[in-house]
Amino acid sequence: MNKLTKSEFELALLRGIKRGEFILYYQPQFSLFTEKFAGVEALVRWHHPEKGLLMPAEFIPLAEETSVIAQLGRWALAAACREVRQWQGEGLSDLHVAVNVSAYELQQEDYVETVNAILTETGLPPHCLEIEISENVLINNRGMVDRIKALKQLGVQIVLDDFGTGFSSIHYLKSIPVDKLKIDQSFIQHINTNPNDAAIVRALIALARAMYLQVVAEGVESLKQLQALTHHSCGEVQGYYFSEPLPQDEMQSFLLKYKDAAFIKH
Repeated sequence: MNKLTKSEFELALLRGIKRGEFILYYQPQFSLFTEKFAGVEALVRWHHPEKGLLMPAEFIPLAEETSVIAQLGRWALAAACREVRQWQGEGLSDLHVAVNVSAYELQQEDYVETVNAILTETGLPPHCLEIEISENVLINNRGMVDRIKALKQLGVQIVLDDFGTGFSSIHYLKSIPVDKLKIDQSFIQHINTNPNDAAIVRALIALARAMYLQVVAEGVESLKQLQALTHHSCGEVQGYYFSEPLPQDEMQSFLLKYKDAAFIKH
């Protein structure tokens, strides 16, 4: 993608949206309290006609440099709400879906109205939608804080993504109505071998519990990591230990398989 000019890339994005080249993959989130899958995170993939299946890291950062990210974000939000609402009607009731939002999207004055319209159109209950916001989105943007508060008034859940990686993460807990903290995978990767990482994870979970916030840890890849997070009373976990991100039909089958059965790692 680097060989394209900004305008060429922008046109490619627009064509991709129009032609239905973008699809959603989902990674499940497992509740350590209920021992059931409680939700999914929606992740965008691009079926590029020439380059094949592209991962988010290959096009999202570039897309965020153009206004097209708002259209792509709206498509992703609508698709996630529609597909998860469909799953709810087919036996996966109360499943929540987490969707990442970019700074550019939050800067749009009609963003809250857009979210409300999508919820109304798809029928997804507002409390089943989680909007994931990273710290860099909030820096020096007071207007975004007000918009996040308006989203919260709709009943949408607010997740502070990559928590612990920035210098100002704790500051934002005072200014925005956060429901859940997402602990960055960089702390989980060495939780069993690095005492500092383990201490940070314990402290973040303790902080969240003291503030009555939920916690999800991402990047769980081993049983030992899962056991450590269970020991520290983490609420939810996600990662390749449970499943890689899967397309809609495969994820629905996966979730239905474990709806009434304990998850067993094969």
